[in-house]
Amino acid sequence: MLRAVPTNASTDASTGATDVAPGDTRAARTAVAARADARDRAAGVGAPTRLRTALGAATGVVLLAATAAVASGGVTAALPAGPDADVAVPAAAVPAGDYTAVCPAPPRPVAPSGDGDDPEFGPASRTAKTTVSGLVLSDLGATVTGSALLPVGGEEPLDLIREFAPESSLGSRGPAGSSEDGLTTRVAGVTRGTAVDAPSVLRAQAQGGLTPVAAASATYTATDGDLRGLAATACQVPSSDFWLLGAATTAGQSSVLTLTNPTGTPAAVSLELHGPDGPIEAAGTRGELVAPGETRRIVLGAFAGDQEHVAVRVRSAGGRVTGVIQQSVLRGLTPGGVDLLSPSAPAGLTQVVPGVVVQDTATARRIREQDGYATASPELQVLVPGASDAVLDLRVFGPDGEVELPDGGVVTAPAGAVTGVPLDALPAGNYTIAVTSDVSVVAAARVTRGTDDGKPVDLAGAPAAVRLGSGHAMALAEGVDAALVLGAPGGRGEITLTPVSADGVLGKPVVIGIAGGTSVTVPASSLGRSPVAVLVDATGDPVYGAQVMTLPGTTSGISVVAVPVGVTAPQDLPVDLGY
Repeated sequence: MLRAVPTNASTDASTGATDVAPGDTRAARTAVAARADARDRAAGVGAPTRLRTALGAATGVVLLAATAAVASGGVTAALPAGPDADVAVPAAAVPAGDYTAVCPAPPRPVAPSGDGDDPEFGPASRTAKTTVSGLVLSDLGATVTGSALLPVGGEEPLDLIREFAPESSLGSRGPAGSSEDGLTTRVAGVTRGTAVDAPSVLRAQAQGGLTPVAAASATYTATDGDLRGLAATACQVPSSDFWLLGAATTAGQSSVLTLTNPTGTPAAVSLELHGPDGPIEAAGTRGELVAPGETRRIVLGAFAGDQEHVAVRVRSAGGRVTGVIQQSVLRGLTPGGVDLLSPSAPAGLTQVVPGVVVQDTATARRIREQDGYATASPELQVLVPGASDAVLDLRVFGPDGEVELPDGGVVTAPAGAVTGVPLDALPAGNYTIAVTSDVSVVAAARVTRGTDDGKPVDLAGAPAAVRLGSGHAMALAEGVDAALVLGAPGGRGEITLTPVSADGVLGKPVVIGIAGGTSVTVPASSLGRSPVAVLVDATGDPVYGAQVMTLPGTTSGISVVAVPVGVTAPQDLPVDLGY
């Protein structure tokens, strides 16, 4: 039975510190926040992201208990004496939180709006449909924790995550996927092809002190109308700070930022906008309120009109939010593509973009040489959010190794601006692009698919991805041809891909070695019979991955989704008391 758990119920919005019971000291709360902030900065991640992940009422109890132990002498009695003695800081275990991932609302055309506020929406087309698929991995005893797909802000499930049950797969040693001794097994609860017309959320309870391995994806398809094409995205875990790249607001291009707050705490959202010429200052981008369970839609053209490139940083105080950009193109009466742009990896000195698809040179040239089709070509986009220019070293990796870019792949990118680097000189293929910079940057790529002669062209955004480790899960899009593009920019890496079938059975793992400086493509169909999801584990040198989807039987329709972040282990929070 699904248990409702309030999200972010005890997190202070301005400091990221945890609310504690009455009687605790202000100094304790401030010290906890400061030390966690310092540790997060050393790890290269935002402090609010870590603190707001799983801190709830239970955390307050743990911190209060740790404080009481110190105050009562239960800890100090064992401390070494003397002014120069090193005193270890007590640590309180942070309980694992539930898994929460928000799937965005379906793309819809934007009607003209006078002031740029929430747009009016109409039906996308007669054939448009959006479905959500997801999975939750069981524990070693084949028990799937309570989980369901719910409407955001609602309590009536759209679909319950079905536990493994079919007797046909039971053998003398238990369900398929059992260990040799038959004592442990892992299966998956699966939801497949649930039709949605509004934002939804996959929730799964913590189990055995751990956040479960889970994932969901939303897939939109349409074969007619202005939003003809394919748009897919991995459903997002809420965050308080993230970047979105790939938007454009020039003539015929529409960008709609969709923000959703699945928590029980109001979120005050601020936007930071950047264009080709630097930061974009606009009124109304600070302190936008997104109430619990609410979705806000913001037309970016109202703040950054006639911009070839737009990057958006979303930061929230209070409740954590998710965000995607609905990007669409209309060239006269000809649809030019639609996609749901997902957040890129956090800013850093290195960015890796897997799943960069390049069409054959002749077709790509015929497309972009048509009147009004200059943007229908692949491009890398790099944002320098700081105040110093960046010197970028770009390296492109294909199945046979590194592919040279014109001018040697060295580019100077101005501070505060989005720089576009054309990729149409590359041969046809699937690539992984590594960006190395002397200052922190954010990156993503635009890819296209289509033919010439004025026929529809589809577009997709490929975000920079995080390094793969253990505990990754990816729900495969339904009704599309899907493949995993895996790249190892440095040394050799090894990937284990475990397919999951529609009835929750884990198939035979497939182990793939990836030579350093190469990128490989693994069709989902090669992993087993009609897998609905894939579990991903990586060892060795850094490997990055994305799911590339195309519409079967068409010459357009493409979308790229990075492999979501894996589950992290439980953490201890240092409790530093001072006066």
